[in-house]
Amino acid sequence: MKRNIYFIYLIAFATTFSSVTYAQTDSIVMGDAYADDVFYSFKNGEVSKEARNTWDIAFFTPRFSAGIIINEGNGVQLYTYPNGDTSAWASIDTNGMANWKTMYNSPEYWEEGAFNMNAKGHPDYGWGVYNMVDHSVYGDSLFVINTPSGLKKLKIDKKISIENIYHFTYANLDGSNEQIVELDVKPFETKRFAYYSLENNESLDREPAKENWDILFTKYMDWTTTLAGDSSLYLVTGVTNNVDVFSKNFYPVDPSFSDWYPASFDSTKNAIGYDWKSFDMGSFQWAIKDSNYYFVSTVEGDIYKLGFVSWSGSGSGGVCVFEKSLISLSSLDEEIVDNERFEMYPNPASDFITIKTPEHLKGIFTVQIFDQSGRQIFSQNFNDYELSQGLQLGNTNLSKGIYIVSITGNKYANSQKLIVH
Repeated sequence: MKRNIYFIYLIAFATTFSSVTYAQTDSIVMGDAYADDVFYSFKNGEVSKEARNTWDIAFFTPRFSAGIIINEGNGVQLYTYPNGDTSAWASIDTNGMANWKTMYNSPEYWEEGAFNMNAKGHPDYGWGVYNMVDHSVYGDSLFVINTPSGLKKLKIDKKISIENIYHFTYANLDGSNEQIVELDVKPFETKRFAYYSLENNESLDREPAKENWDILFTKYMDWTTTLAGDSSLYLVTGVTNNVDVFSKNFYPVDPSFSDWYPASFDSTKNAIGYDWKSFDMGSFQWAIKDSNYYFVSTVEGDIYKLGFVSWSGSGSGGVCVFEKSLISLSSLDEEIVDNERFEMYPNPASDFITIKTPEHLKGIFTVQIFDQSGRQIFSQNFNDYELSQGLQLGNTNLSKGIYIVSITGNKYANSQKLIVH
């Protein structure tokens, strides 16, 4: 699965890195029952607020991605039909459904949705299999989806990756009200997801441009600890990071603490999460974890310090108050005139990656890979033809972790994050 990520922070690439420090108190309102999703920018404040109950499934927008999520925050549940594949469409039977395995979105990665939970690794992406000839993904699984409007059967027929078009079919369990959908994701490529309502049979444009927000206040499934000490997925309300945003947590530290650099950033979407707050059963009020702070690298590469101040209950407007401080401001080389992004897939990767640059680029380009500390671990020159045709890099001996892949040359510079698992 491909995860497209803009270059947002790396000491080795920052031409200037100045320190600025000031404190500001801000707040967001999610509404009663935490009904709204709030997209937030550390630089610009609240970007948009969207009702959560308008959609059921959503498609990760990069062309070479097969990620499909469900709206867990609105009670949507997904099950893989255990008694047959797509050929069982007309004869689906829900007897014994109470014992079927529930499919969940990954708490850690946006791209790994509930539809991908059975993925076995490339070329199997859970709901379908990648075809090396035409680069499309062909569906091979049948699903039952439980939405607020009732149970439906659903299959993802295929994704035409080059055109970024999904074909999927859904209907009531008895086959009535069948909808055959062709969803063109291209109009949504400036966003993280293209959303779809199964109840209203329509696509939705409900989130800001991906470079305009840093964190999202929302409801999602995350790992929690039960009274018995076991880990279990549970619906929580908290903060998720944009794909381009990293954060690191320090606890316990003094409010004046600012030595954020030595620790590594966490790239997962739930790096901030929900457990900076807890419910006090004695006072029946929400309590904020004391001496707990986060340092966040935003979509623009700036570093902010985040500390939560208060959190109200679901029946009290869903208000979150927090403090933010701009710690470091990053600016990049202004002499670079072409920053059109290159393609890199699969991402996350295991044993190889394919890199493909825009076809209009000419000349010799240097491909480099850096680890999180800025140490160069790979560097090699390639001509424009090699890169435009798609360069496969294998056996780079990368251990599990996060890396920055950089391509420079002829007034072109662009970097993206690579996850190796």
